[in-house]
Amino acid sequence: MRSSWLPALLVGGALLVSLTACSDSSDVGLGVGSGLQGGSPSTLDVTPDVRDTTVAPITGIARDSAQGRPPAQSQNQGAWRFLVGKVDDPTPGTGVVTTDGYVDFAGPDDLPSDIASADPSSLTAELRLTTTDYLHGSSSESMDVEVYDLTSEADMDSARATASFDAAPSPVSINEAQINPSDSLVTIRLKASWVRDNIGTLRRTGSGFEDTFFGFKIVAPNSKAVVGFSSSTASLRLRTGSGDDATTADYPGLKTFTHIERTGAGAPPPGYRLMQGGVGKGLAMEWAFRESPLDTLESAPLNQANIFVPNDTSALETRSGFERPQPQGYRVIATRSSGAPSCPVVGAVTLSDANEACVLPLVPSAAPASALVPDGVARSTFRQSFQRVRDDRSPVFTTFRVHVADRENTSVNRAATVQPGLPTTLPVLVPVDGPRATLTVTPL
Repeated sequence: MRSSWLPALLVGGALLVSLTACSDSSDVGLGVGSGLQGGSPSTLDVTPDVRDTTVAPITGIARDSAQGRPPAQSQNQGAWRFLVGKVDDPTPGTGVVTTDGYVDFAGPDDLPSDIASADPSSLTAELRLTTTDYLHGSSSESMDVEVYDLTSEADMDSARATASFDAAPSPVSINEAQINPSDSLVTIRLKASWVRDNIGTLRRTGSGFEDTFFGFKIVAPNSKAVVGFSSSTASLRLRTGSGDDATTADYPGLKTFTHIERTGAGAPPPGYRLMQGGVGKGLAMEWAFRESPLDTLESAPLNQANIFVPNDTSALETRSGFERPQPQGYRVIATRSSGAPSCPVVGAVTLSDANEACVLPLVPSAAPASALVPDGVARSTFRQSFQRVRDDRSPVFTTFRVHVADRENTSVNRAATVQPGLPTTLPVLVPVDGPRATLTVTPL
C-alpha cells in the first residue's frame, strides 16, 4: 500500500468513493480513500512487491504448407510479422536492439513450363516482402540488407527470440540490395549464381522443395530502424522474361522467425521501471496477503477489484525524425499456487499443460495506457485468495508477470485461446509506484 496513505488506514479515516470510479482505466487508483470503518464501501490501492523479470518471447510461427495459410486454430495469426533491422531508442535503459528475420517457403503445387525448362541464366529470383505498419526508428533512410542461406532445417515454429539458426557465411543477395521502410512492397534481388547453384531445388514442387530448401536469414546490420514484414504474404519469386512476356512462379511463405538481442542497456529514467518487448524484459508482482493492509481485509466483503499497471507514454524520449508505435496490448501471466483453483475458475485461460500458469484477460480499451485486469477476474482472484489465506493456505497466485505483447488485449469474452504476442521492440515506462490492485470493500 502507498506509504502516504498508511497513517490514514491505521487511524481508520474514511473516504467514500463511487463504485464506478474504477470503470475507467485512466482513473483506477486515483484519489481513492483508505478508511475501513463505518460499514460503507471504501476503496484503497494496494501496491505489490515488484521486481524485474526477463522471459524471451515467442517470435516464430509456422504456417500450414498444404493450404498456404495459418492453421484453423490460429486464424488470427495471419497478421503475424517478422522483424529486420536495428534501433537505438533514445529512451534510457533500452540499449541498441538488433533484429534478424528468418523466412522459409513452401513448394508450389506445379511450375509453369517456361520456368521448368528455362536455362538458369534466363531466370531471376527475388524475395517479395510486404511491410506492416510496424516501424521503430528512422523512416527517412534506406536500409542495406543482406540475405543468407540457412544451412539446415530450422525449427522456427514457437521458437523464442533468443534462438538462432546457422546460415552460410556469404550473402546470396546482390551487393547493392536495399529496402525502403516507407515502401509497401519490398523486393530483394538474389544473385544469378544463387539461382544457378540451386536450380535443381527450385524446380521441385511441394514437399520435394521443402525437404531440400531451408530458408533465408535477412539482416540489416547498419540500419537505424526496425521494420516489420508480414509473414503471411512473404514469397520467393522466380521469373523468366520481362514485361507482358514474363512468366513467374511464387513460393509462398511457410514459416518465419525473429531473433532479437540487446546491447549497451543502462538504467531506465529515475522513478521508472522499464518493460521492453522482444528482449522479454517485464515486471513480476507479488501481493503480501498476510501483511497490512491485505491481512485486515480477509473477512470484509469485496465489492470490486482491478489490477492496474500503467504506461507513462509521456516519459518516453523522442527525437526528431524518430518513429515509435504505441504497444497494442500486454500480457499478464499468473503462476498458480499448489492446490489452487484452476485457471478457468477465476476467469483466466490455461497457458501450460500442467495448468501452472494462467493468462489473465485484460480490458482491450485500456492499452496502450495500461494493462488492466477487469473486475470480474481480479475480484475472483482476490476473493478466493482471502478465503485460502483464512484457511492457512497460499493465495491463488504467487506471482503476476507483466510483459509487452503488442497484440490487442484479450478481453473477458474472448479468452478461449491464448495467442503469443507479436514480435516487437517497443519500450514501456512504468512508474515505480504505479502497479497496484484497487479494491472496494464494505467493512463489517
